[in-house]
Amino acid sequence: MRFGCLLPLWLPAATALAVPPLCPPVPVERYEPRTFLGYACRGDCDLHKAGFAWAVRWGVSDAPACASLDGARAEGCRAHAEERLAQEQAGERWARENEVAERCLCEGAGAGFAAGCRRALELP
Repeated sequence: MRFGCLLPLWLPAATALAVPPLCPPVPVERYEPRTFLGYACRGDCDLHKAGFAWAVRWGVSDAPACASLDGARAEGCRAHAEERLAQEQAGERWARENEVAERCLCEGAGAGFAAGCRRALELP
């Protein structure tokens, strides 16, 4: 039985909301590396998601505005600017393209992205 993301039981309820969920390592055999809206990424695309969140926060709509970021963060920022998807659409697309099964992996690119990603996990 898999429980997905679990918070430590010793955390008070108010504190538990402020602490990001823990995503236990799940032995999953992936046949291809993950991608982030057209860009190859390592692991769970954490740096790409951080760049995407930065672009959302600053309202970036042109890829050249991402030049101040480095590597994978810049690619995540450019994905936001180039794809012109709503945050929820981007999260849902990322989850489907990467066959994401753990809710924990939806975090890191903003609330809207996470909501779309979680919605993709609920749909057949």
